[in-house]
Amino acid sequence: MQALDVGVGHRVRLAKGHAHDGQRLTAHGMFLMHTPRVMAAPNPASVAIVMDGSETGSGACLFLASTPLHTFFALGLMAGPMRQAPKHLWLIDQPPGARDYLAEALEQSTAIDVKVARCAALRGIASARAKLHEMSAEAARIAPATIAVGMDHRLEFYAALRGCPQASRLYIDDGLYSYLPHQHATAPWLEVLTNWRRSLKYGLPVERPALVGGSKAVQSGFVLLPGQVHAGLAGKSVRALQPEWFATDVVRRTCIRAAALAGFDAAGCAGLGLLMLLPHPRFLQSDPALKEQLARLVRSHTERGQTVALKSHPNAAQPAHQQLGLPEAPCIEVPARLPAEVLAPMLDKTVVVGTLTTALLSLSLLGHGLRVFRLPSAVATVSAFEAGAQRVYDAAGVQVFDAVQVA
Repeated sequence: MQALDVGVGHRVRLAKGHAHDGQRLTAHGMFLMHTPRVMAAPNPASVAIVMDGSETGSGACLFLASTPLHTFFALGLMAGPMRQAPKHLWLIDQPPGARDYLAEALEQSTAIDVKVARCAALRGIASARAKLHEMSAEAARIAPATIAVGMDHRLEFYAALRGCPQASRLYIDDGLYSYLPHQHATAPWLEVLTNWRRSLKYGLPVERPALVGGSKAVQSGFVLLPGQVHAGLAGKSVRALQPEWFATDVVRRTCIRAAALAGFDAAGCAGLGLLMLLPHPRFLQSDPALKEQLARLVRSHTERGQTVALKSHPNAAQPAHQQLGLPEAPCIEVPARLPAEVLAPMLDKTVVVGTLTTALLSLSLLGHGLRVFRLPSAVATVSAFEAGAQRVYDAAGVQVFDAVQVA
């Protein structure tokens, strides 16, 4: 066994034959690098990162993406303030068999040099500990100046920090939960107890914050609406994701390539009359009135001869038309694992309608020429979460669908 120093008070033990000088595939199978090209990494000290035009830093950036939405926001940062930095993207906490089409498009890109790794699922304590040690060793080898994460309760995040404790820690917008307390937020005393137990279990200091982005480990962040963040982020340096980062030609080409990899014809978006964004399936299951409201809106557009596209939540097990009880033929199905934001470069004056989905925020704030609306509540008394979401939508300029004149 070989020991590798990865920070004060930490030594990572590497199994025999596990190199840390560029070796990417270990006996535990943590890293499966799909990027075929091998390039010499720039000297981190010579690379400048322009942060929102007001700050400068240096060194590589390691992005940890749990969802395709995290990858999309990471893409904007790669094309914007971190465009000159060496870039690494780790896909963590991925559902079995799931594909991140944006990550695949980035692997094929010649315009953005990013090294993509897929991290094996953490199953079983002994196996998880071994994989976490490997992640720490790889983070120590990369020595990023910044570690960016969308879900700061993930063990992989703390493994990377153990490997490079001097890195600055950046939060990437996780959607509505950046602004609203999680419905199952943990009580403070239970949060402390949970953190202590998990730290003992996995052998490294970890946090499981009640509010996403609210861990002590996270120092700063980039979100869509800095003025609306919840209490866990409010005291940190939180800046706005800028539309111009996502309007670059390299982002557009990457999005078009991601859509093609998902089997979606991007050319068909030009004539869309309506893009319907469905919420998480649990909202449709618990609210029949909402389900019928969405179905009725789709029927009204198809009956007028308009082309309608349906986009499911990434966690949906059924196609969108089945979730709404509609026939498949009149509608275009957007792949569930393809972020709706990917379609923005291909849409022109399309009406976008949805409810309880982050895509309403991102398309409204980052899209160009789109008309984005939220549905009014179908019930007289809404939940605290839905009421909070409505306030966030109002702050983003997302109007109520039946309160405006839509051509």
